[in-house]
Amino acid sequence: MSSQVPHFQDGFTRPLGNLENFFKLLAEKGKLIKREHWTVHLALRLQLPSSVADPVPYLRRAWKLSTNTAQPTLSYLTVPPLDIDTWASETFTACDEVASADQLFSSLRSTPTATCFWLPKSSELLIRSSHWRIDGVGMALLGHDFMLALARTIWSGYDTLLEYLVPNIGKHSPVPPSLEHMARSVSRFPQSQEGEEHPDLTPGADELEGIFLRGVPSIGLPSKSGSEAAIPDSSQRVITCLEAGTTTKVAAACRDKGIKVTSAVHAAIVRVTASFPQHPLSKSYAAFVPVDLRRAIARTAAPDAETISKSAGVYFSGLPVCVGSVLPGDGEPQKGFGAIARELGAVYSRDLDEFWTPPGSSSQAISLLDLAEPYVRRTTALFNAPIPEGLPPVQTPDLSSLGRMESYLQREYWIDGDSKVGITDFWLGTEMLTRNVQFHKDFVVGILDKVIQGLLLGCGVDEQNRG
Repeated sequence: MSSQVPHFQDGFTRPLGNLENFFKLLAEKGKLIKREHWTVHLALRLQLPSSVADPVPYLRRAWKLSTNTAQPTLSYLTVPPLDIDTWASETFTACDEVASADQLFSSLRSTPTATCFWLPKSSELLIRSSHWRIDGVGMALLGHDFMLALARTIWSGYDTLLEYLVPNIGKHSPVPPSLEHMARSVSRFPQSQEGEEHPDLTPGADELEGIFLRGVPSIGLPSKSGSEAAIPDSSQRVITCLEAGTTTKVAAACRDKGIKVTSAVHAAIVRVTASFPQHPLSKSYAAFVPVDLRRAIARTAAPDAETISKSAGVYFSGLPVCVGSVLPGDGEPQKGFGAIARELGAVYSRDLDEFWTPPGSSSQAISLLDLAEPYVRRTTALFNAPIPEGLPPVQTPDLSSLGRMESYLQREYWIDGDSKVGITDFWLGTEMLTRNVQFHKDFVVGILDKVIQGLLLGCGVDEQNRG
């Protein structure tokens, strides 16, 4: 019998930050079809010990522990008085008849809070949340916390008092602050009493926005003919992968060329996109690449820095990318794979602590955290603005890289010296409702295959060795 945990009478609430509110507004654009743009999903294929005959009570308890103690943002943010037993029962579901997480992914609709699903047929666990509550790294961190809680629950028993597992269960800290609030608390550039941004930050935020605008309209992939006014249908997931030996060869080739694997993959995406017919005004590749800010936050003196570095919230920014001369003609030679990869690599490798120095100034460099709030304000306005007449719709393929997933998730979580819970497979992805990826499945499969071919060719890896 599970312990009775009292309601938290006051709840834990705070206003949404600018970035959180931006994603919430985007999510609400799918309200008419009962779906959310950019909903984040994490699927884990689990290998449970044979001693666990019925995993459901253990999984439900782990969900309760990981979301209400390790990651309270998912259940408390803007949610006042909460009974966590009731919350766990309402947000955890066992789907006995669903064949796989892929099938479930295509059928899910909007929910007011984060949710968790167990699929016994495929031994998969699917965690799902609105993007305004969590980003990609945050979802990976949540997966890790869930696995720790699951191993501990199997060790102690699912009916062990929560007060025993978490002694301070009734004394939770409030949810972590928003990115902007945290950045403001440690910034050397305070806002005015009227809330106006510091004048020293204005040219830096303007410069970042200008980098992106230089490449607008960006090249893009062709979408379905006549789909301009189409309502998005059920989402589907496709995957491509390299076998371990080929991955090792690609990584070695990138080291020899002095580029990062992420930059090489992104360069292949740009090259494939440029191979399709483009709008006459589209000459460059322009996009934003996500960058996690948790480590940068951890290096500050903010009181919540350590908590935020492990938090499943929204703590990232998007660095602007503009790569010109990606098409032939226009008086400039078309850039090759290596040139594009190096240009992208310069963006990925920027120092987030000494991010921008005012031109002609000998003053101290300004961090991306200092620029976060004014920059987010500009990009929010940019995304919410209508596309000017005469320009093509945004259909630019993006890349979001989390790096080595072993930095967040382990393959094994030990219960005791003799037994463990394993992760044998996983995927992490978002549901997209925009025209950026409004393609039929076969087209996407073909694009991914071309990207892999371009990656191997650009790195000089023999395609015959591909797995």
